[in-house]
Amino acid sequence: MISNANPWDNLKFDIEGIAEVRRKFFGTLYNTYSFFSLYANIDGFTYAEAEIPLNERPEIDQWIISELNTLIKDVDAFYADYEPTKATRAITDFVQENLSNWYVRLCRRRFWKGDYAQDKIAAYQTLYTCLITVAKLSAPVAPFFMDKLYRDLTKATNSEAFESVHLAKFPEFVENFVNKSLESKMQKAQTISSLVLSLRKKEMIKVRQPLQKVMIPVLDEQQRTEIEAISDLIKAEVNVKEVALLDDASGVLVKQIKPNFKALGPAFWQRYGIDFQRDTKLYARTDRTAR
Repeated sequence: MISNANPWDNLKFDIEGIAEVRRKFFGTLYNTYSFFSLYANIDGFTYAEAEIPLNERPEIDQWIISELNTLIKDVDAFYADYEPTKATRAITDFVQENLSNWYVRLCRRRFWKGDYAQDKIAAYQTLYTCLITVAKLSAPVAPFFMDKLYRDLTKATNSEAFESVHLAKFPEFVENFVNKSLESKMQKAQTISSLVLSLRKKEMIKVRQPLQKVMIPVLDEQQRTEIEAISDLIKAEVNVKEVALLDDASGVLVKQIKPNFKALGPAFWQRYGIDFQRDTKLYARTDRTAR
């Protein structure tokens, strides 16, 4: 209910909406915890090892920790401004898109394969940190679920001595853990992968069928550099052999301009006394003048 609308707004109760939030957020978070606990029990992970420095962890660990600290900063500010709806939506986006759909999915092999060495320990420590932090951030609006999650996590590791999440300290934002450049690169990888997968679905080309290449337009050299850095990840995600980057002079791109009539209409009305939205016939007569 908090994520759907501000608590001071009128809200019609919708059992389907409750079921949707339970499935998408709580179900996703529970499945992520179940995945973690399954392999942590197999490998005997109890957070007994020394904390692996963030700069010694793989880039994807550094990215999710950066996103986590950005989330801590945003959620803390939302709560301070009495905006719990914005806070819950930010937490939901992090859990669904970044933690479950991206980090856990891309790191699955790190948990179920290989020796219990630094790489696997780093993965466990990173995912544990994300889960316990989400429990603390969400506790004000989901007190029972998050208290259960927190106690299950700390009971197995004894990493914190608090009896309840509501007695624990609120997460603190660590500025040094935030890497905006890495967040930007990973965001591009997520966006590009999503668009390519949508095109595959539209053309009914299954993901398991490899494609020769995908062509991506770039605006500047910085964007080109960022996409080149994540090209291997994109190729693995969408099953293509080559990522080709196109600029304006490629001869392949065809650009079209579509006016924003909502913004153009009032400005044109103020200058010429013509309202496009209310008088379509007049718009047709003055179209050449407008151009």
